[in-house]
Amino acid sequence: MKISEANKIFERRRCSFSKVSIHLLSRPGATLCLIFMVFVLTACSSLPEIKPAGPGLQPNLRQRCQAVFPAGPHQFVHAIEARLPDDSRATAMGIVTLDSARGIIRCVIMTIEGFVLFDVRYQQAVTVDRAVHPFDSPEFAESMMADIRLVFFPPGKAFVTAGVFDNGLPGCRWRNADGSAVDVLLNQQHGWAIRQYDVSDHLSRQVRAYALNPEGTPEKIELSRYKFPSYTLKMTLLQGERLPQGDERLN
Repeated sequence: MKISEANKIFERRRCSFSKVSIHLLSRPGATLCLIFMVFVLTACSSLPEIKPAGPGLQPNLRQRCQAVFPAGPHQFVHAIEARLPDDSRATAMGIVTLDSARGIIRCVIMTIEGFVLFDVRYQQAVTVDRAVHPFDSPEFAESMMADIRLVFFPPGKAFVTAGVFDNGLPGCRWRNADGSAVDVLLNQQHGWAIRQYDVSDHLSRQVRAYALNPEGTPEKIELSRYKFPSYTLKMTLLQGERLPQGDERLN
């Protein structure tokens, strides 16, 4: 997608952003969805217990957890509202092009007027093509890639178990080689949450995805980082597209 095309999408839909809360509350099942989101947000911040499901239920539940991550090449355009460490707010637009199977990410962040603030690629290593202050630190690029991988990439091969967490929600757990953990919590049709824990089993990042469209893609994603520097990103989907294999946007 060209930047000019992304700007047109943003302009067509920006007038609806202020109405999004009312629109969500009018949807069937919205109350259950909001209860789920509050429940996940207020759950304890240390690694919770998970009761493994029976052997016959494990494969199905694991498949459901895997299904929250897009399979194959995709491109997503989001309006982003950021709450920064000093509690200031910023609005931008983000274009993410990715293929989890090949480990490829291309991310562009721009102002609503179309000025590119940040342009980065990832395939085994981070390559920054453009970065305007304060987005020009190597730490920002690494953190951004970690955020994108958490939201869109399956946790990996270190699967631990699938079952029911101590808050009653079904889901799955993965453990990484460094001892950190990733949990995926499911809530049927209403959305899901992804939690990342550090090596001390303390919550470091959380993703909440909800308001699923007919294709099953979340129209709302909220990502919170709890480690310093802490921040929250609220992402509203403008366009999602599955790309053909070999698409030039992934080269």
